[in-house]
Amino acid sequence: MHAGSPSTRRVVHMASSKVAWGIEVGSYAIKAIRLEREGSNVVVSDFAIIPHKKVLTTPDLDVDEMIRVSLGQLISQKSLENERIVISVPGHSAFARFAKLPPVEPKKVPDIVKFEAVQQIPFPIDQVEWDYQAFASDESPEIEVGIFAITNDRLEQRLPIYADVGLTPENINLSPVAVYNALHYDLELGDKHEPIVFLDIGTMSTDLIIAEDNRCWVRTFPIGGTHFTKAVEEKFKLSYGKAQKLKHEAATHKYAKQIMSAMKDQFDDLLQDITRSIGYYHSLHPDSEPKTVIGVGSTFKIPGLRRFLGDTLNVKFERLDEFKRISVQGREAADFASASLSMATAYGLALQGVGLAPIDINLAPVTALREQVWHSKIKWFAAAAAVAVIATGVMFTKPLLGNGLISSEQPVQIRNAISTSGRHKNAMKSASSILVSGHAAPNLLGLLGDREVWPHLVTDATEAVASASPGSVELSDDLERIRQMDPGRRQIVLLEDLNGTYRYDEKNKKRYIDVGMAIAFSTDGKQDFLNKTILKWLRDNEEREGVPYTIIKDSVSLNQDQFRELAVGPGGLLTEDSTSLVAGNSRDGGGRNDQQRRPNRDFTGGNANQGSGLGGGFQGKRQGAPRIKESGSAGLGIGNSGASGNQGGSGNSFGNSQELEIPDDTPPPTRGGANERQKTPVDVLAPIPGEPGLFSEGQKFFRTIITFTVMLKEPGDQTSSGNATESAPASTGTSGQSRPAPPTGGGSSEDDELEQLLKEG
Repeated sequence: MHAGSPSTRRVVHMASSKVAWGIEVGSYAIKAIRLEREGSNVVVSDFAIIPHKKVLTTPDLDVDEMIRVSLGQLISQKSLENERIVISVPGHSAFARFAKLPPVEPKKVPDIVKFEAVQQIPFPIDQVEWDYQAFASDESPEIEVGIFAITNDRLEQRLPIYADVGLTPENINLSPVAVYNALHYDLELGDKHEPIVFLDIGTMSTDLIIAEDNRCWVRTFPIGGTHFTKAVEEKFKLSYGKAQKLKHEAATHKYAKQIMSAMKDQFDDLLQDITRSIGYYHSLHPDSEPKTVIGVGSTFKIPGLRRFLGDTLNVKFERLDEFKRISVQGREAADFASASLSMATAYGLALQGVGLAPIDINLAPVTALREQVWHSKIKWFAAAAAVAVIATGVMFTKPLLGNGLISSEQPVQIRNAISTSGRHKNAMKSASSILVSGHAAPNLLGLLGDREVWPHLVTDATEAVASASPGSVELSDDLERIRQMDPGRRQIVLLEDLNGTYRYDEKNKKRYIDVGMAIAFSTDGKQDFLNKTILKWLRDNEEREGVPYTIIKDSVSLNQDQFRELAVGPGGLLTEDSTSLVAGNSRDGGGRNDQQRRPNRDFTGGNANQGSGLGGGFQGKRQGAPRIKESGSAGLGIGNSGASGNQGGSGNSFGNSQELEIPDDTPPPTRGGANERQKTPVDVLAPIPGEPGLFSEGQKFFRTIITFTVMLKEPGDQTSSGNATESAPASTGTSGQSRPAPPTGGGSSEDDELEQLLKEG
């Protein structure tokens, strides 16, 4: 089965480009992606996500004005002038119909399709813009055709908004068709016979797209994320914003059962529509029965939705967490990875712009396309006229320039003034040098500066890790309950190492610290999980009062290339060397470098016989004391000396260190002479028991490094009401604001009311 040629009804065709922007105007945000074509592949050269100040489903909202404001923000951030632009319309705003044509000659297909369009489209044909795509098979004489249409009224409502901000789309396509184009390219479906269902749950509606043999089939039904939010809003009498927040926290909330129960009717309606649509497709294609469903759209962030649909439909259910054929490198990699779930439509639109879309339809008005073609030729007319004017002007320019020449020789008075100024400047420098008393006093005072930076960094790292919101089971002391819990559902992250490198930017006269956090965790959807917790906390807390630095938001990075997956083998041995994760400036992290090793002091614990010693440490001017090398469970090297675990190698301390080998049978050292200082191996004299193991053989967990950069504030830049250099860092919550002391009474009346409503369910 292969896709036929695009509709021949269009008089004006826009040639494909090597560069194109795909823009989706969604109900929650505007998503845009810029692709550059390189042969049969593409690369992401830019992207943007512009959330609306209010969701477009907010009651009494001026939707057109909100779209205009958000598009204006996009235009101000990205250069879209003279770029090819493809924009989508949502599936619920347009029509998609499919029909089988009788065997006919190819030249008669357009006439039959037009007849079918008149029958299928529920509006007069002269009141809509429509296009079609034919699907033909070498194995069958039948031709299947997809007919896509949108009313002129809907186009006339949107096109002026685009024109107001200077956007002139050359192509307009349906969102579900764009999703099909994106995933057909990204998953390299080709002629794959097995049908795959793409389920795109948007804010207002859900698009069900079935891909099979280069053929597309679409159904749209009116239930989306906003219906789940409104159910929570009505059940607990909350504002829309609070209901939205509560919906996304359902899995970890202590009243999860009541929240999920409030959305039960919406879950049932969604399931019924999906079942009915798949069943209808199966009736049209008896030999095809979809067994795989891939979820797309931010609504799939609702906890439990994927598992509910997969178990109920009895199909293999996957969520699109990342794309396979495109990615973004550098500081924006984490932002793009976290947005993959909702970028499929923009991805498919941009693919159409560069000529790599299997379905290439265009619902832009033909009159508008003609205007664009003529507009593109205006610059050539203007260039030709400019050449004529320049040629004529040259005839008169030379005589005028000859008469207007003046001497460039400087008068004697000017040269004398410059010489005198130089002598005075040198005299001033000589006088100023006499007043310099040396650098001793400023250096002494400088020792007191910035001493509050690292306490704040440690606090921030701790709060960022705590944003994973571990539940009561993970935080309990009942080890058996923790072991019985699926590792993929444990909402807990261990901070294994924290390091930083100071640097000074001579160009902008600013001081920075590049920070690295080595973490370990076992939660499923590793990238999405970290993006929604630790990385989100760091970005949300960019600027705070009383904190001596600013977190550079764009520097927060997930470092996908640093991800390591470790499996627990027999006896707690790991199948991969975990020390490869210790980055930053820690040198010689300590411990052994065996091919198989026991986990560090994180999840598995136990009395390990082979240590790994995550040596952290920070670069500095001082050298650490000699490090004692012993076998045992891993240590956590942070700070001046690095605390070790059960006979584990201690962490690297402020730069390089030396190793002191001590045999296993060495007795405790005795005190020497009065002037001789003995080093006591504390881990030999008083070993600390290892932590209990929380993982079983065959289970896995992950390690990676999160990096970000902070810019140190100058003393006058801090806006704290107190003396910032003398105060300890305040404990902060996940919102980034200073956490006040616990109230002596109960919570606010609003919180109490919500608590009561949730209890009542």
